Amino acid sequence: MQINLQGKNVLITGAAKGIGRELAITAAENGANVAVHYRESEQEALQTVKEIEKLGVKVSAIQADIGNFEEVREMKDNLDKKFGQIDRIVNNAGWAQLKSFFQYEPEEWKREVDVCFHGVLNLAYTFIPTMKENNNGKFINIVGDSARTGDRNLIVSAAARNGAISFLKSLAKEVGRNNIQCNTISLGMIDQGRLNEELLNKIIKQYPMKRLGGASDVVGAVLFMLSEDADWITGQVLSVNGGHSMIG
Repeated sequence: MQINLQGKNVLITGAAKGIGRELAITAAENGANVAVHYRESEQEALQTVKEIEKLGVKVSAIQADIGNFEEVREMKDNLDKKFGQIDRIVNNAGWAQLKSFFQYEPEEWKREVDVCFHGVLNLAYTFIPTMKENNNGKFINIVGDSARTGDRNLIVSAAARNGAISFLKSLAKEVGRNNIQCNTISLGMIDQGRLNEELLNKIIKQYPMKRLGGASDVVGAVLFMLSEDADWITGQVLSVNGGHSMIG
């Protein structure tokens, strides 16, 4: 299947490195103009921009804290000047602490909720009205499977992201008449080279496919959801998890 994103303006949050970087580069390879969002990783974001510039599409790095509504609104103003408008959003940004609930101090969980839940609301409230005016758009939110299955060590971020799943299902019903699709991609564990061999082998046993996911597994799913081939898919959760969880 050929993925044609020619001329589409795509904002990818958390795109400075890792999966977000791969998404940004591959979207550009398929013709998209790309806004490379980052919060703190400026040098990595600029390096990603350099890679994309070689592909002959429009590209720009943009800094913002998506958990802050005013910064998201300012980000849109800046991107409108550079791209005219944003047609598609892939929210890859997230923030989580790996610990049990009772190890938190009460003020500690606010940041996770701000990024993983309020960040989705901020992006949607700010960018989707223009998509409605143009009668076309896509909003894709990337979460971990803990948002649906629970995880005692990711308890706050999982709760926040589950709320974001519900929000996008409801939003899909509201904006579907405007030819806007809102979907979630739920990931199993992605191998980013950070696990020692013993732990990696232990985790792999939990996966029917007998391997962890790679960036290419994520990129393929996201590009499909960004394309016109997915125009009749909305309000859904697409699992990309090697069969680790199978929720009907």
